Amino acid sequence: MKFDDTIAAISTPPGEGGVSMVRLSGTNAYAIARRVFKARRSKGKSLVPWRVYLGDFMDMAGAPVDECLCTYFRGPRSYTAEDVVEFSLHGGGFLAAKALDVLVNQGARLAEPGEFTRRAFVNGRIGLTEAEAVMDVIRASSDVALRQANEQLRGRLAEFVTLQRNRCLELLALVEVSIDFPEEDTSSVARGHVAERLARVSGTLRSMADTVQAGRVTSDGLRVVLVGRPNAGKSSLLNALAGEDRAIVTDIAGTTRDTIEARINLDGILLTLWDTAGLREGKDLVEKLGVQRAERALEAADIVLVLIDGAGELHPDDRKLLARTSADNRIVLATKADLPRQVALAPYDALPVSVVNHEGLTELRIRLAREARRLAGPENSLVITNMRHHQALLSSIAHLEAASQTLSQGWELEIVAIDVRRAVDALGAITGDAIGEELADNIFGRFCIGK
Repeated sequence: MKFDDTIAAISTPPGEGGVSMVRLSGTNAYAIARRVFKARRSKGKSLVPWRVYLGDFMDMAGAPVDECLCTYFRGPRSYTAEDVVEFSLHGGGFLAAKALDVLVNQGARLAEPGEFTRRAFVNGRIGLTEAEAVMDVIRASSDVALRQANEQLRGRLAEFVTLQRNRCLELLALVEVSIDFPEEDTSSVARGHVAERLARVSGTLRSMADTVQAGRVTSDGLRVVLVGRPNAGKSSLLNALAGEDRAIVTDIAGTTRDTIEARINLDGILLTLWDTAGLREGKDLVEKLGVQRAERALEAADIVLVLIDGAGELHPDDRKLLARTSADNRIVLATKADLPRQVALAPYDALPVSVVNHEGLTELRIRLAREARRLAGPENSLVITNMRHHQALLSSIAHLEAASQTLSQGWELEIVAIDVRRAVDALGAITGDAIGEELADNIFGRFCIGK
């Protein structure tokens, strides 16, 4: 793919702010910029690359639109590897739109979503995983997510996948040599060597694919669901952890009818807290629907906070909830710890908490942070955060395992080679070495316009 035109877009979010950025990229970016921008103190008519100029952005009639800053990045040392010009204007939707209209009238084309980054990829400045990591950086909502996105932006995942793809290519070359020179005295040795290398590469890829849960926690955060009987204190606890009144709290049992969501940043990891309807037999249609949603949230939870009314007796519904949840991903809380305690929860390692005197809340946050770090994996580990990458890894593994099975059953090496080639292509789809136009459209179409 080659780009022979010039694109323009507003690269900052809509609305009022301190600055709006309008960006040009392409063969005529510099020429268009010279027609619309008049520098205040330029010694010559030319703009020196990688230098910021103060001046006026002019409309089609030559009248000033705004005082702005202009920076010219000469290709290939630019974001897109083409000539790029960026205008930093005063922030305002009307002003940025007017500047963009001037650029279009001067010969630029409105950029499609993600087209600047797509040009960077097509022009070879960044790989496909780095291009996708750009959006991960933009959308990061926690320290851990930002750190992982930056690791991928620097090419760590691309390095890993490229290494394994090269090993598959070496394996394919070994298979094809064995096909071309089928000497009987070395055939069994060659097959054994191929089988060993197939197992090694597929095992390495499997280990990486298995990091997908840690990757989801890293990028999307930890899903923490609060469950319990009505009036166990779920909504009060959600509000206390969130630091704001997100859920309505009353003495009336069954106040919460729907799942209520709050997000907090704990130790650099995003936690999504879900308050749910009290788990009991619903008394009306609305409450029944709320209980159904609570059941679904419970199934999707990474961590379950089981709330038991610590000031009452253990109810049969409490026992059912404790029996159906696993000690591996739950924290049992004895609520209302400021009141005289009646319930005995020693076998469940229950933590007494109270939103009235804040007892146990610090310890609860410590436990949640510990679980979040455990599920997110080691701090500097490389994990899979993109489901497209995960599916491609699984596809490659499946083809390598099929090749291994074919080999063990004594089939011809030509059949083995077919699956190894497919494994190579699956890995190439991650790095962009084997990517079709439709897939590229799908990936970059998810980007915002101007990036």
